[in-house]
This record gives sequence, C-alpha cells and structure tokens, in this order.
Amino acid sequence: MEKTRLIAALLIITIIFSCNHNEGNFMISNESDFDIDSLRIFPDSEVKVLSLKKNESVNYKTLMNLVKSDGSYRILFNVPKTNKTVFQKFGYFSNGYQTEDIINIKIMNDTILFDSEFKHLY
Repeated sequence: MEKTRLIAALLIITIIFSCNHNEGNFMISNESDFDIDSLRIFPDSEVKVLSLKKNESVNYKTLMNLVKSDGSYRILFNVPKTNKTVFQKFGYFSNGYQTEDIINIKIMNDTILFDSEFKHLY
C-alpha cells in the first residue's frame, strides 16, 4: 500500500514537472522619441498586436505551441510618425521552446537592443 502511494506520488510529480509551456517571454521597452504601432513578435500562434507610447514598457508573451523546429524570432512594428515599417530578426528558439527565461527588447531611435536573461543554469 505504501509503495503504491509512493509510486503514484512520483508519477504525479513527474507529470507536473514535465508539462512545459512553450511560450516566448519578452519585456519590450519603447525608449525612442516616437510611438510604436502594430507591434508583433513571431512566431506566435495567437495574433496579438500592440502599440507602445514613448517610454512605455510591456511584458509580451508569444504562444509557440505550433512551432516544431528551430529558428529565430522576428519583431515587426510601424512608426506612424514616419510611416516606416521596422523588421528585425533576433535570438534563437529550439523545437518551439525559448532557451532564455526572458528576452529584454529596447527600441531606441535608430536601433533595437536585445538582452537575454538566463535565471536557470542547467
């Protein structure tokens, strides 16, 4: 009886810890002199579009459950002030899973800075 309970408990713990969420986690900061419109990060099986005012930051999550390969992320947004579309590839994911805990994205006037945070060293 005790052995059965122990096996059941270990099985439940294994199931709980094996359930990984394959989502991308990003902190996006607009540190430019302009507002940003129609911002998207790919891949994302949900269609989420957001706008950021100057000096605004937001936590952005992407759902990557349909991605089964390796690749790089892509960010796309519009600058209404100049009617310019900005597109940039960055980072890396493996089999639809983000390797970093969070990717910080700082949008500046003439560049985009990316900084990866690893909180767990495996």
